[in-house]
Amino acid sequence: MDSFRANLDGFYDVSDQLPRHLRERAEAQFEAIRERKDAIRSVADHERRVERVRAAFLDALGGLPEERTSLCAECTGVVNREGYSVKKIVYESLPGMHVTGNLYRPDSDGPFPAVLFLCGHAATGKASPAYQRACIELARNGFVAFSIDPIGQGERVQSYDPETGEIDRMNLREHTYLGQQCQVAGSNLARYLIWDMVRALDYLEGRSDVDEDRLGATGNSGGGMQTGFLMLADDRLDVAVPCCFVTSREEYMKTGQAQDGEQILYRAIERGIDYDDFIAAFAPKPVLIGSAQSDFLCIEGSRKTLRRARDVYELYDSPENVDLAVADDTHGLSAPLREAMINWFREHLRGVTPTFETANPPVEDEATLLCTAVGQVHGEYEDETHVVDRNREFVRSRDGDAGSAPSVDDHDAYAESVRETVTERFDLARPASKLHPRRIDTETDEAAGVRWEKVFFYAESDVLVAGIVAVALEPPERTVPTIVLSDHGTEEFGAHEDRIAAHARERGIAMAFDPRGVGAVRSRAVNTPLANGGEYFDYHGTEYKLASDALMLGTSLFGMRVFDVLRACDYLERRVRNRDKPDDVEGYALDGIGVGALHALVAAAADPRFRRINAADVPTGFYEIATATEYDIDFRLVVHGVVGECDVPQLLPALEDRDLTWERTDLSRFR
Repeated sequence: MDSFRANLDGFYDVSDQLPRHLRERAEAQFEAIRERKDAIRSVADHERRVERVRAAFLDALGGLPEERTSLCAECTGVVNREGYSVKKIVYESLPGMHVTGNLYRPDSDGPFPAVLFLCGHAATGKASPAYQRACIELARNGFVAFSIDPIGQGERVQSYDPETGEIDRMNLREHTYLGQQCQVAGSNLARYLIWDMVRALDYLEGRSDVDEDRLGATGNSGGGMQTGFLMLADDRLDVAVPCCFVTSREEYMKTGQAQDGEQILYRAIERGIDYDDFIAAFAPKPVLIGSAQSDFLCIEGSRKTLRRARDVYELYDSPENVDLAVADDTHGLSAPLREAMINWFREHLRGVTPTFETANPPVEDEATLLCTAVGQVHGEYEDETHVVDRNREFVRSRDGDAGSAPSVDDHDAYAESVRETVTERFDLARPASKLHPRRIDTETDEAAGVRWEKVFFYAESDVLVAGIVAVALEPPERTVPTIVLSDHGTEEFGAHEDRIAAHARERGIAMAFDPRGVGAVRSRAVNTPLANGGEYFDYHGTEYKLASDALMLGTSLFGMRVFDVLRACDYLERRVRNRDKPDDVEGYALDGIGVGALHALVAAAADPRFRRINAADVPTGFYEIATATEYDIDFRLVVHGVVGECDVPQLLPALEDRDLTWERTDLSRFR
């Protein structure tokens, strides 16, 4: 039997079904949120919504650190230039987590209004020429501008090796690499980015040359995102200008583009945390949205967000305090946006006429602006901590024994508890559609002792899943229908054909199964690097993009695939139930290989029909992802908050009454 050809051998075009399914689920949520926002009629209505959005936002982050520890701020050098100086500042946002920044100060007496400048995804961070020019011109216009390196950029590359001076991973990809570690723990990398910003405001407030009652924030791209997050998280800001970030989730989803790890807020679509919420939550304080007409962060969403935010500002009788500046350009802090940003701060932080015209000031090379002698905090400070260190602390604070299987006195009660947790966490109790199964090809294989069949059926009303079934030509006395879940499904059928046939001869019937997005029902490539020579499972590839969308919908592709496994069991149950001797069935079995083994373990914990489980080549567990300094990133494991709740160590005691075997797996990792 050959593997499936394209689109289930031409019977159904399934190449678009997964993106379409996610999109339709999102559209239902977008419509529900529109209705709720349309019902806002007063300031009180709006402020109640802001509190709900803020609580949901902080929950998605896993909360923020609670203690403001000593900043231990120091100035490591000064660069003097005409009309301004640049102070090299290092502070600790958390103990041992050093933040490097350049403070641009006018050459006159203060106190000055201050602007926290937040860098986008430029590898050089604060030394990026576009960001330098913005800070120079802010200083020349009477502002203290404090530009800080985000995690993974500039002098804060987490993968820097002090012994060799090498960077193991492309530093901009650290955001997503670290982001997955945070997500599985129930947090988000933005938790630490935001805390860096909160402590930067603390630092600015403590300076005698800064007027703490006139604080602003701005940034471009990822810096615009940070600005928006800070607008919701810290009410000390008086004025804000997020640039090349603000669009709308609905419009951006149409583009099919991926985002970095810190931008993927768990349940953001489900809970209605949209771009306009960051702007509207700031009302009635002045905010200017900076956009580019030809940005990949589509301008249609920017205009939609402005309209929605202006409705809120109207409630405060302050519609003039929110506006949109559009540069006829592509993504980036272009000169027109820089000029608009500075004029907005001139008007609203200094009360002077917004007549500034931008120039093109010369900038420094990166080395001149370094705050550390080595050029990296992980080479400068012996006590420097990594994000993964903080993530370990986060995991320990929630469950100190998250990496170990718990001791269980009452197995039945524990198994039921895990079943409930798994069902809720992976959304497994949602209604199932009728299967409407199809059998499209059969082939008798006398040598293997089986009849092969290609089948497909509905897991949900708009989601087809598929399998290649082996039926024993000589049925055994007892039937144990078996589902085989390999890493890439029927796409690698040839490698597991003998295994599946052996299961069928011994157990009566076995099926190599493709849950959604796998094997014969794998998605087409969405708008990702695949179009430019990248791979399906790469950084920002199709798997990552669709997994991120699922996460923002409050679910996961991983959980959806477990749901599909339960539907595959329904399909096999239907087949054996229609036989003359249904009592011959002796439970159901799962044979999981690679990531499929994790699907099998979760499915077995959720459904007691599965009495035999084999787990082969089990990959990195979720606890390991969350706490390991180095791990093998796999975007099929993009889930939120499973560590300590329904990870492998918690599943094992719930499966003690099953026939559970392990193949080529170091079980000690999960004990």
